[in-house]
Amino acid sequence: MAVQLVVALLALASLSAASAPDCKELVKPLVLEDHTELYGKWVYVMGSADHLFFQNALGTLKSSWIDLSATSDHKVVTLRWGDRIDGKCIVGTTHATISGTTSTVHIHLSEHKGQYLETCPDCLLWSDTSRNGDVTGRYLLLFTRTGKMDDTYLDTYKKQAECLNFPEKHQTYDGITELCPDDKEEKKVVEEKVVVEEEIMEEIMEEKQATEEEKITEEEKATEEEKATAEEKATAEEKATAEEKATAEEKATAEEKATAEEKATAEEKATAEEKATAEEKATAEEKATAEEKATEEEKATK
Repeated sequence: MAVQLVVALLALASLSAASAPDCKELVKPLVLEDHTELYGKWVYVMGSADHLFFQNALGTLKSSWIDLSATSDHKVVTLRWGDRIDGKCIVGTTHATISGTTSTVHIHLSEHKGQYLETCPDCLLWSDTSRNGDVTGRYLLLFTRTGKMDDTYLDTYKKQAECLNFPEKHQTYDGITELCPDDKEEKKVVEEKVVVEEEIMEEIMEEKQATEEEKITEEEKATEEEKATAEEKATAEEKATAEEKATAEEKATAEEKATAEEKATAEEKATAEEKATAEEKATAEEKATAEEKATEEEKATK
């Protein structure tokens, strides 16, 4: 129960600071326009308590973290924590109600009220009054984002504790002990891993698709080239066939023409020979007739 009190304290109790002017500046309540600066994970680095019961609780705390996050109600904050005690981890979740600069959180039968105080950059400091059954005491707890703190701020923290009337005994985190696992972070890592794997698979599928498209494009290009080549070849063959056909037709025409000319020449020659024969025959006949007539005339004269 005491361990949960340490890590669940979101609220900081009212102050019983010393009256010195310096203390008034050192223990000023932290006033925020919203709670955004408080959200996220914080790691415990140092703590003080004014009751032996709570001092012993801090002494057993080897490492601790808290995580603050918003809810749908701006006056309510979700508080998650993880404490390592004697090698064991205790984790939990609760809610804190914020009113002005005062916060209240209930864990089981205990109640805690407190205030955030101004502190170093990237630090979270609260002073808290805790009631657990018949035990009442106060905590002063310091958290940072990294679990480490600049040594130059150590004296300031001790002065703040002194102003709030805490004992000089302070418990500190050794910075070495492993923090308890955060299921939310592990889930986030798993989700991020899944997202990365999905992105990788998507890239692989896109590359594969691009490769297949390139392959299809190359095949289509090759097919088109083959088709074009086949068409060119067919065209060339058709052209050659046409030329051969034209040549054959021209040759046939020339042969027909030559044959016709030869036939005409032969016919003309035959006609000429027949004409010459007829003329020769007519001449021979005329000559024979003339000779016969001359003979008859000579014979008559005698």
